[in-house]
Amino acid sequence: MKRAVILSAVLLAAAELAAGPRVCGVTLVQWNLHIGIDMNYRWNLKTQADVLNRLDGDVTILNEVDKNCARTGYCDMTKELAVLTGTMFSQFSAARALPPEGLYGNAILSRYPMELVGAWLLPSPADESRSMTLMKIKAPVPFLLGFTHLNFRQTPEENLIRIAAVRKIHELIERNNPGRLPAVLAGDFNCRPGDDPVKELEKLGWTMGKPLATFPSKKPVSSIDHIFCRDVRAKVLDRIPVDEKTASDHIPVVNKLEIFRSIPK
Repeated sequence: MKRAVILSAVLLAAAELAAGPRVCGVTLVQWNLHIGIDMNYRWNLKTQADVLNRLDGDVTILNEVDKNCARTGYCDMTKELAVLTGTMFSQFSAARALPPEGLYGNAILSRYPMELVGAWLLPSPADESRSMTLMKIKAPVPFLLGFTHLNFRQTPEENLIRIAAVRKIHELIERNNPGRLPAVLAGDFNCRPGDDPVKELEKLGWTMGKPLATFPSKKPVSSIDHIFCRDVRAKVLDRIPVDEKTASDHIPVVNKLEIFRSIPK
């Protein structure tokens, strides 16, 4: 009997070792890039890349990203930033088309391999479609990462649209997580802590990381760039605002995460 118990413990330990570490730390940077335009109204993607290199994130999510748009010189911002930061894995995700051939949306850079789970349009005003993208991040402990940028006008009607959008985001992540991986959601939500869309996400079981003022960059007063975790296996240990006043109209935020393979004790 004693021998069987020892054998069982050895097999369990071997299985855990084969599965990888029980927990891993992830540095996740989030930043609204203002389509590469700095606060002196200059195209300044190189400076933004320098900031990202300094922050050295494992994963970076970016809002307000152009691809092949006339207004930004037909640049593929995601590809350019991947080159400038030496990032191997990147993904652009469109939210709307900007004729003649341009696209506008969000992007992700990652030092880990990643897999696109899906990208969807969200409830949005007629003149500014919005989207949510869901990636599987193949870190030492894999997790799902959703990123989004919600509509911005502060009216009762647009508040209802944001509520509908976060409900849709929750539904999409739940439906597309059959392996029940820990899930993280981040982006520019254009609403503040305590606003109805944030309260709706919290009712649905999402936990918000520490609120930080991120906009406008020269003197941040509005907390609108948020991060949420869906599962106790994903924790935001800290959120660090970056004192960067000119590279964009938002400041970047460095999020220190812990991702657990099983429920932490």
